Amino acid sequence: MSENVSSSMLQKFKEFLTGRKSGEITPAEAEKIQRASYALTHTEVKKKFSPTYLSVLPGLECEEKQLFEATVYYLAKIAVNKPKYHDEIVEILKKKAAANKINPASREYIMQQLQNILSKNNL
Repeated sequence: MSENVSSSMLQKFKEFLTGRKSGEITPAEAEKIQRASYALTHTEVKKKFSPTYLSVLPGLECEEKQLFEATVYYLAKIAVNKPKYHDEIVEILKKKAAANKINPASREYIMQQLQNILSKNNL
């Protein structure tokens, strides 16, 4: 081709020859998109859900007092505000309080939070 033809003009000429404008899709591409969309709407979506409190449970094994107490406080707050997790969290905290290797101050803090949970849920 001639050097005087710009690339945009060449592109427009190609579109004219093929009968296709930029941004348009072919019928085959449209059918492919439609089939994929249909398949997505009719397949079962499997979502794995895990409660938020499970992500903070490793904090119960932390040796640092501040992190340990923050974890217990956060679990207690979830147990008070989310009734569906109440029983699970209370069970976890009771098991942790009954563990032999926990220090007495941490055990006392867990027991205080358990009392707080049980008193607020019995209102």
